[in-house]
Amino acid sequence: MRKYGLYLLIAVSLMTGCQKKDTVTVDTAAETTQESSETGLKAESEPESTAENLSGTDQNGNTDVDARADRLAPIPIAVNGEYDGEWDDADQTPIITSRCDKVYVQGDGYDALKQSLTSLNKKLVSQNKEEYASYKKEAEDMRNNYPDMKQSYVCNYEFNPVRFDHTVVSMYWLKYYDLGGAHPSSVTEYHNFDTQTGKELELCDVVKDLPGFRKYVEEELSDQKEEKVLFEDYEMTVDSLFAGTDGYGPLGWCITKTGVCIHFDQYVIASYAAGAVEVEVPFAGNETMFQTDYIGKASEGWAKKTSPWETVTYGNGGTDTSVSYHFDDAADGYGTRNITIEREQGGKKEEFTMELYGQPQDGWIVMTDDGHPYLYTEIQSENDWRTLEVFNLKGEEICHVGTSNDSPHGALLNDPDGFYLTRRVDALGTYDAYRKFHVGESGMPVAENDVYTKVNVCDSKEDEAALVSTRELPVTVFDADGSGKEEKLPAGTKYYVRATDLESFVDMELSDGRRCRLAVGKSDKGWGFEIDGVYEEDCFEFIPYAG
Repeated sequence: MRKYGLYLLIAVSLMTGCQKKDTVTVDTAAETTQESSETGLKAESEPESTAENLSGTDQNGNTDVDARADRLAPIPIAVNGEYDGEWDDADQTPIITSRCDKVYVQGDGYDALKQSLTSLNKKLVSQNKEEYASYKKEAEDMRNNYPDMKQSYVCNYEFNPVRFDHTVVSMYWLKYYDLGGAHPSSVTEYHNFDTQTGKELELCDVVKDLPGFRKYVEEELSDQKEEKVLFEDYEMTVDSLFAGTDGYGPLGWCITKTGVCIHFDQYVIASYAAGAVEVEVPFAGNETMFQTDYIGKASEGWAKKTSPWETVTYGNGGTDTSVSYHFDDAADGYGTRNITIEREQGGKKEEFTMELYGQPQDGWIVMTDDGHPYLYTEIQSENDWRTLEVFNLKGEEICHVGTSNDSPHGALLNDPDGFYLTRRVDALGTYDAYRKFHVGESGMPVAENDVYTKVNVCDSKEDEAALVSTRELPVTVFDADGSGKEEKLPAGTKYYVRATDLESFVDMELSDGRRCRLAVGKSDKGWGFEIDGVYEEDCFEFIPYAG
């Protein structure tokens, strides 16, 4: 029996040539800061900046701090997965499952980058399908020969963002395999793009001083040799990878906020037990080694994605602090369970436990610019409803700050000053929508505007469900400059939801690409909206609300 699924994520580690490639629940909708009076169409996306602005210099060649900050501002992304699998007809246990993630940049602009990512998505999906087909018969034979083992094969390509801003897009796919052996295995495939041109970057596009860069990596590996128990011949492997002649494939590398990271998978230069080995060459102190345009944001704040039982150590007020967290098992997948946070600070150990409901997802240690650490952890309930639980790690005692109904949902969170969170909304349909946030004074995420932009993972409007009107509707049609003109569009017009404030308007895209706004008001039925005094269900053929 074949099953399929779909999920959304808002939408996050050379000498001889280049390598390609006390507690309150907070509804953050009410905790917004308005940076400008503009809402609606202009607020729904962050259009590409001009080449002048992106250069980071003014007309006299001096550094333009505002322009530099703009080019390092995050851009929103979304991810959907193509799933496949075979299940045992007798008891519906999986025989083999497969997933391949595809990434989409959200908002207007970035056309060249979107084309590059579309091509990359197609390539990876094709590769994943081929691998799935090759493992499927082996998995079925295993189930037939050893039915009591209930061994399930897994072949996943899992997307992980590293950096997504107006300058650089850096990411990797973790290719995860569980093929009946002693333990699972994985390999990583990195990709780095120039956001503005859509060009896939080679290492020499980012690193000016390749010999100096390589020397730094080799010295760092030498320092790790004993700790990681690197293979005796690891240096030869590193040489081959930099030269592009090694059988393990291309050198894995990515551009982070703080530097360029070289990645070696398990078994490449160390044993499986050692795990992956990474060396990051930092921008700070090595600025002349890199192309200036690709150097990331320098700030005191940071956010690190972390997993249960993983220990994160950081300096806090001159004292090293170590933090980890974990969850108890629940009676069922979405049951009640405890989260336990452990902290060691200045030799003093502390433990905090609290009851939560739902399945744990990702977690982050978030450090603000003024040195205030928090734990953000995402919890998923039934119907994929997600919340973000926030814990204060700075005080004498750990405490729960609050709960946000906006959550990362797989998005990149690496800067407390700017990140995107998503929530499920109901406005002429049920869908996920995102806004931009920053960490507020309380530690809770604070939205920077009141406009929710619909998550879109369709390559074209042909793949997207439209709302088809059944009557003439008054709209404001926007020109390219943002000016609006009142019109009435006839019955049969196709509308594609783009953004809403959940109160007074829903912005739409028409089949010809024009943008328009439907003025709406809350219905006296206690649910839904009215348009021009008419209940929404009497305005469209069908509105896809979730139950």
